[in-house]
Amino acid sequence: MKYKKKKLIAKHQEFVNKYLYSRYNPGIYRRIYFCEDEDIAIVARVQDYDEKTGQSSNWGCVNMAHQLLVPFEYDLIEDFGRFLIAYGSDSSFVYNKNGQKLYEIDGVYKTKHQAYTILSDKESGWYRLVIRKMAISKSVYSDYYILDSGLVFLQTPNLDVGLVLFSKLKLPFEYIAIAIPQNGYTLAIKDSSEKRDDSNLFDCLLIKVRNQIKKEDSIHPTGISLFTGKSWDEIIEYFADKEQFERECNSIICYNEKVNIDASKLAFFPYDPDMPHIEEEEEPEKDVYDPWSRENYSYEDALDDALGGEWEAIVNIT
Repeated sequence: MKYKKKKLIAKHQEFVNKYLYSRYNPGIYRRIYFCEDEDIAIVARVQDYDEKTGQSSNWGCVNMAHQLLVPFEYDLIEDFGRFLIAYGSDSSFVYNKNGQKLYEIDGVYKTKHQAYTILSDKESGWYRLVIRKMAISKSVYSDYYILDSGLVFLQTPNLDVGLVLFSKLKLPFEYIAIAIPQNGYTLAIKDSSEKRDDSNLFDCLLIKVRNQIKKEDSIHPTGISLFTGKSWDEIIEYFADKEQFERECNSIICYNEKVNIDASKLAFFPYDPDMPHIEEEEEPEKDVYDPWSRENYSYEDALDDALGGEWEAIVNIT
């Protein structure tokens, strides 16, 4: 099998010569994967390597100064943008690239939008949102829904709902439910200030969603309410009458334009079988890092295989 060879940069060449094999310093590492961050290497020690199976029982991570960032106690370590994900047989953790352990996770999941990844929190089972593998939400969320535009509906463990676009908060977490936008508008239900027999009442607000949602203040309340002071049962009954809903909603004039929402396409987040709702998403696909895939297969591995396992010859890389 032929592999595309590439020349190592100077510091990687020096690292390979010094720690993979040197006549003055017997080989410390059996495998090396250099991260996209040029100062970090994912490594397997010779002492942890099983020659029979060709696998290492413990992986760790070091920088080019040979300072330990991630201890040698994991089955697999993934170069995850600005982070490292260390997978163990019992526990998996997220580290930053300074070697600080951040979160214990239960799994990493893909989403339908390539900018987002989901981390399942080990302790709570809730979710953290990862944005382009550059930022991880400090808060955990009990549910989420992602639109093709990149707009993310999030629900907190306290059942408050808000909207996020990449790293920007578009609507604060003060709503009970928010509808999927249609034709430049959406509806959002929140607690009402009105009281009736000590029961919980809700208002339904009209929200403007401009086409260029990335711009500042592109999503904001209009100050117009579709209704106020309804109980949850009354809300369910209201939206069940599609003709009345469309008649009242689409008679609103806002910013010199008429609201046009199709009742048959009305869908609120989060999922509620009694309300017009989005469908619950299927279990997301678990994103398992494969160090042996071609994109993760390093030049050292290719040369190693080409030489039939004579890994000492790597010192001759030029």
